[in-house]
Amino acid sequence: MKEIFVEKRNDILFPPSGAAFLENCRRLQEELRHMFGQGPESCELGAKIAAEIAIDLRSYLVQWKLAAYIKGGSLTQAEIDDQADLFLNLARSHGTKELAAAAEKEIAAIEHSSVKRMCELTLAGELNTVWGHDYASGLTHSLRRGARWVTSNPCKVTAYKKDFPDQFKKIIKGIKKEFANAPVEDLVSLLFMKICAVSARELRPIFEATNGEYGFVCVQTNPFNIPHEDSADKMVKQVEFWYEAFKKELQTETPNVVFKLPAVETGIEATKRLLEKSYRLCLTLNFTVTQHEIFAKLLNQGKHRNFVVLMGGLLDDKVTQELSELGIENAKSYGVHAAQAVIRKSYANLHKKGYDKNVSIMTAAVRGPWAIANTLAPAHSAPTLITTLTNKINEFDALPLPLESNMDTPVDPQIMEVLQKSKVFRQAYCLPEEGLLTWENLFEFPPFIAFYDQFRDAYRELTDDMDQM
Repeated sequence: MKEIFVEKRNDILFPPSGAAFLENCRRLQEELRHMFGQGPESCELGAKIAAEIAIDLRSYLVQWKLAAYIKGGSLTQAEIDDQADLFLNLARSHGTKELAAAAEKEIAAIEHSSVKRMCELTLAGELNTVWGHDYASGLTHSLRRGARWVTSNPCKVTAYKKDFPDQFKKIIKGIKKEFANAPVEDLVSLLFMKICAVSARELRPIFEATNGEYGFVCVQTNPFNIPHEDSADKMVKQVEFWYEAFKKELQTETPNVVFKLPAVETGIEATKRLLEKSYRLCLTLNFTVTQHEIFAKLLNQGKHRNFVVLMGGLLDDKVTQELSELGIENAKSYGVHAAQAVIRKSYANLHKKGYDKNVSIMTAAVRGPWAIANTLAPAHSAPTLITTLTNKINEFDALPLPLESNMDTPVDPQIMEVLQKSKVFRQAYCLPEEGLLTWENLFEFPPFIAFYDQFRDAYRELTDDMDQM
């Protein structure tokens, strides 16, 4: 059923012209009226389609194509609003009261969404921050509030298994039937591909509307291919395998995919080799100014905008834990500023060294509204990105913070004085030349260890699933 909603959305929200928008609306309304006369199940589906389109037409989705037609004079906002009302009235007259009420509630929530407003301010040139959906399903809620890509990792794929166990088993059985003689590592790679391809298809119209700048899905390499001598070779091999697999799955020569590599020493060689082949990259397991600088210097030479992640929430957690162990009262009130300080220093450092022309920082592991507010970038400088979960967006919308950038504002000196008591913070905050964080002690760095273990546990679980299902 999801495929039907996406197909209808694409016809309405991504037409080739303003005239095509109006004609597509007329045709869909005619189709829905026919469905209403075909029995209860058909009527119910038609009402749901009408409600979904009504919501889409009152959401950020209109910005990708329809807004340009308004600007060009081939469409008006009043015409879009009229069509939204027509679809909503169809949902009211042929669906349940609950369906119409839910649609009206969602339209109101979108209208007052702070994260949607953030995207609109970026569009207007008043901010420079955009965001993406950090999950392998449930994308529609985020798209309506301005999300423009999807991130995934092994943990997100295991979450997909828990959310959709029957579909997960079906995907595995299909892969094993089609690729019966493939090694298990390739089978797991195909599992990632199949699940991420669902989001890639839904995002494809945004990819095309932005000439490939956004509308991508991020897929993360095998976390066991990190500390070994042949790890770079294995990362490159997996990316190349994925690229061909996505081309076949999505039936395109330009799959809308970004590849996530670990920001570790072996990732340097892999990054260089993949950039030479024009792959688009995102460096994950990133917590520090040092990692950002080393990889941004490389990524800045790529042909596309690439990304360095800041997994800020876990950094805050580990700094808070260390401060608490040191006997600092109200340790959390200081620890929540750790990622704030790191992103501000890293953002300024990358700009100073000229590494932000083709590289953006992507905040991840968002713990609360403050993490979103801390990522807001000024309009005059490099864009920043946020990837987060639906519940964190809902928290931000429920407790909105001022939509203004403080990226250039120093962190309170008294807070910094306390943060500097934490070794974890000092390592995260230091520049490469200070030498507090090395490739050797990265594997002893508490935030890194925590996520590294999570990723490996999830990947091991998926490998076992491939063997046992």
